[in-house]
Amino acid sequence: MLQLIFPFLKRNLPQDPFLINRIFVSIYLIYNKVEAYNQFIERYVISETDKDYEELGKVLAFLDKQNVKMINLEDMIKLFEFVISPSDRIVTGAIYTPKKIRKYILDACLRKNTDLLQIRVADIACGCGGFLMDAARMIHRTTKMPYRDIFKRCIYGIDIQNYSIERCQILLNLLALTEGEVVDFEFNLLCADTLDFKSDEWNSNFDHFDVIVGNPPYVCGRNMEDDTRLKTKWYEVCDSGSTDLYIPFFQIAVEMLNDEGKIGYITMNSFLKSLNARKLRAFFVDNQFDIHIVDFRGYQVFKGKSTYTCLFFLEKEKSKALHYSCDEQVKLAKRMHYEDIPWNLLDAEKGWNLNQNKVANKIESVGTPLFEFCQTRHGIATLSNKTYIFLPNKEDDKYYYLEKEDVSYPIEKTLCKDIVNSNKLNSEKALVDLVHKAIFPYVIDKSGKAVLIKEEVIQAKYPCAYSYLQSQRETLDKRDKGKVGDYPAWYAYGRTQSLVMPAIKIFFPKIANKPLNCVIVENSNLLLYNGMAFVGDDMRKMKILQKVLESDIFWNYVVANSKPYTSGYYSLNGSNIKNFGVPKFTKAEEEELLRLEDKGAVNQWLSSFYE
Repeated sequence: MLQLIFPFLKRNLPQDPFLINRIFVSIYLIYNKVEAYNQFIERYVISETDKDYEELGKVLAFLDKQNVKMINLEDMIKLFEFVISPSDRIVTGAIYTPKKIRKYILDACLRKNTDLLQIRVADIACGCGGFLMDAARMIHRTTKMPYRDIFKRCIYGIDIQNYSIERCQILLNLLALTEGEVVDFEFNLLCADTLDFKSDEWNSNFDHFDVIVGNPPYVCGRNMEDDTRLKTKWYEVCDSGSTDLYIPFFQIAVEMLNDEGKIGYITMNSFLKSLNARKLRAFFVDNQFDIHIVDFRGYQVFKGKSTYTCLFFLEKEKSKALHYSCDEQVKLAKRMHYEDIPWNLLDAEKGWNLNQNKVANKIESVGTPLFEFCQTRHGIATLSNKTYIFLPNKEDDKYYYLEKEDVSYPIEKTLCKDIVNSNKLNSEKALVDLVHKAIFPYVIDKSGKAVLIKEEVIQAKYPCAYSYLQSQRETLDKRDKGKVGDYPAWYAYGRTQSLVMPAIKIFFPKIANKPLNCVIVENSNLLLYNGMAFVGDDMRKMKILQKVLESDIFWNYVVANSKPYTSGYYSLNGSNIKNFGVPKFTKAEEEELLRLEDKGAVNQWLSSFYE
């Protein structure tokens, strides 16, 4: 029902956060017939004589029209999350966590605790307080302790946004009021940047917790503010390049726990393999905590958000193994089956293949790791492909014609190179049908390096292409968020990668949903973009590699261990496939493999090398 309400709210809600809170609280009280409230909630109540009643009336009329019968506390959480501005969402990573996930995490963290009367539960990125509300309710129903005491002694929340702390207070007040406890409450809710935990000014009351639960903020490194990026460097788990914001929240939680404490997170599963999580994996391996992971792999828990997640549970006591379970349907069984993977078999640098771990380890132990067997290259990076790359709508002896916004631009053929989007090569289309043109403002010098052509030369020798690029100047100047001052020229590509490549290439996509169809090309002038390629100078070696990459063994390895996406797609990026083992064939075995044409025969023949 709320999905019908959201578009209306987007169009009609005022901008003032306090007024928004008043409207939501008043709606909740009306729908739940709550007539007794404490001093805190009193200031959010909009009466019929209130100046803001007209705004409330609009929303009530719409709800009545939609035949809405009830607004519960879960609806309040969703409403509060919905009205977070898109710009705040980018830099804070706020997102609604489904009730079923919160309940499972809290059950796992609290069910073994025998002293709920004294427990200290924290959410260190609490948002509007969904986890804290559920924790308080669980403690209340188990112990019968009044909410006044639960809020004062057991529940702790931290968030960087004032409006989140305010909404968390609202939610907890409404929980208690709805269940008949009409008093004023004392809360342990701190508006602060959790990354400041290392600072001398940190509030010492927000430490030594028994349980830390939550959903760490999902902010990628490139969207972090400069101050935030600097603070992440205070934590050893972030000492491996540009890390995402959720990563330090593991170390902070561990350091905030008491010696017998427990963490329960829903979080990104990318830390299992990503390069920027190497130090985090090393942190876990070195400390050998008792960790349980429930991996949802390609299932997207958060609606409308392309995030791939897992449940992460940690106890500070030592364990000889990490415990892993794959739950791609999010069934969340009460008795989850875990595979125990000894810590001494987990390599923090390589990344962790936890799904079908024994099979993956066996395959990786064969022969030579894929990325040592052959070099790879990513495609060119213009940072404005729509400007440089085109499919001509016609051509003549001198020009290709690029059509854009109903204007046909002639582009000198001699300034263009053929280019392929190798992401499309796993379709049934032939390579020739995928070739486009790229405006290439470079020359290859005698040493084989790509050198940017001087502007006056382009203007003189390629006046049509120059005129077109000038028409796109505004677009080109916006690349890298406008930070193009370090470019050698305004018309240069955004990056210099892969401008020169070896002649022999095996093109393959970055993601695929079926066994690969690799294409070998021998053409030093052919460029690629978006996808990847294995490159080399030995055609025989490349044909052998093609057979291996197109095999079911390789594809099954990808399905079991690579990053999954929606619709059955899997990542073929380097960190996911680089350790696949390529057998060391004898010359006779190479000849035999190259003679095999049928894929079934190739699969059967290769399987013996991986047994």
